[in-house]
Amino acid sequence: MSATSHPNSGRFAHFGVLALTVFVFGGVVLAVTLGLRADLREQILQREAATLGAIASNHIDNSAADHAGLPPAEVPGVLLVAVLKSSRLPGVVGVRVFDADRKLNASFPYTWSEAPPSARDWAQVAAGRVVARLHPRMAREEIDGLPSVDKPRGLVEAWVPLRHGVAPDLLGAAHFWIEADAASSELGAHDRRLLVQAVLAWVAGSAVIGLALMAALRRLRAANAQLRARRDDLERANRELVLAAKTSALGAVAAHLMHEIKNPLAGLESIMAGQREAAAHPENGGELAAASALTRRLRTMVNDIAAVLHDEQTGAKFDLTCPEIAEIAAAKVRAEADSRGVTLEVAAQGNAPIAGRRANLVTLVLRNLLQNALEAAPRAGRVKLTALAGTGGGAEFFVDDDGVGLPAAVRERLFQPCASSKPGGSGLGLAISQRLAQQAGGRLELVRSDETGSTFRLVLDHEA
Repeated sequence: MSATSHPNSGRFAHFGVLALTVFVFGGVVLAVTLGLRADLREQILQREAATLGAIASNHIDNSAADHAGLPPAEVPGVLLVAVLKSSRLPGVVGVRVFDADRKLNASFPYTWSEAPPSARDWAQVAAGRVVARLHPRMAREEIDGLPSVDKPRGLVEAWVPLRHGVAPDLLGAAHFWIEADAASSELGAHDRRLLVQAVLAWVAGSAVIGLALMAALRRLRAANAQLRARRDDLERANRELVLAAKTSALGAVAAHLMHEIKNPLAGLESIMAGQREAAAHPENGGELAAASALTRRLRTMVNDIAAVLHDEQTGAKFDLTCPEIAEIAAAKVRAEADSRGVTLEVAAQGNAPIAGRRANLVTLVLRNLLQNALEAAPRAGRVKLTALAGTGGGAEFFVDDDGVGLPAAVRERLFQPCASSKPGGSGLGLAISQRLAQQAGGRLELVRSDETGSTFRLVLDHEA
């Protein structure tokens, strides 16, 4: 039998699976939250830059209207004027203006490098999109020409395309630096909301996952228990099949013969071992009488088994009733009951016929049960055989004794081969008797076994 794991190891494994699942789910929630945070920050910064671009384009449109409809590109300083008006918006701390050829047109209020924007930023601007970045730790003094402040603040960098109306041509681009206070506050508020939502989602999701996983693990434990039970059933069935393969009807009878012969032979060997010393003492002649009795018992058993084998081989046809079977079985052990001082009682009723083959097998089983009961009963005790006939060839036989009952270890493996507690015993008697009962179309059961004795029942099912 394979070793079973400790129950706590299964619980620890289930807890580990649950913890790992919750941890992985937390990682998924964190990844999704960080992705949403990045998208929201980009949207907020793009919105700020788009607002500046819309205002600057509006100033360009107004300047074009003031110059009698001339194209803005032909009006000197129109881009600078439009951007300067935009630079007066709250939070704007500096701006540079580039024309459509990426050349610096003007800057205010700082002087800075005339290096053009990067190709990546200009490609975005040329496509009509704004570019916005947050520099949370950048101070004004890091940009040439911007006045410093006592407390460094972050800045938002924005590139804004400049166009006139809905015309597709790009007039230029404005490069803004904006105080990041408002944007940082809004971003911080969004981060806090996302954090709260992520924690709530993780807690709620973990609870749902935990409940679902625990339910699944409970079902898995139940299925595992069923599998173990089925495995035990299969092992038991396999043992029975092995025994059945070894003992057909004839094989079971032969096994019964071997079992029955072994006990008398053990007794004979024990008695004869002491005969050398007892030979000179006539008062010890009782041992020779016991040896003779065991020899007669052995001869009777051999004759009984031989008769059954003969009936099996020749297919003899005859019927016996329950009272006849009970009397035959009792007659085979009555002499031993008298020698032990045990009262043997027989009670039978019903004259329904039982086929001879079944009757022979039942007689062998009852003889073994009676022999066991006589050995278990105390001197001056009582053993009772009860036979009850049914219909259709069915019957019940009960064997009672008033011994001390079977040990718990024997009851646990009652009809399985085991070590015998009786001197010279093989431990196969009840296992073989069960097989004989099955060959007879019935079963052998233990009804009770306690300090007041034991009761076995042999049930013959109705014949089909």
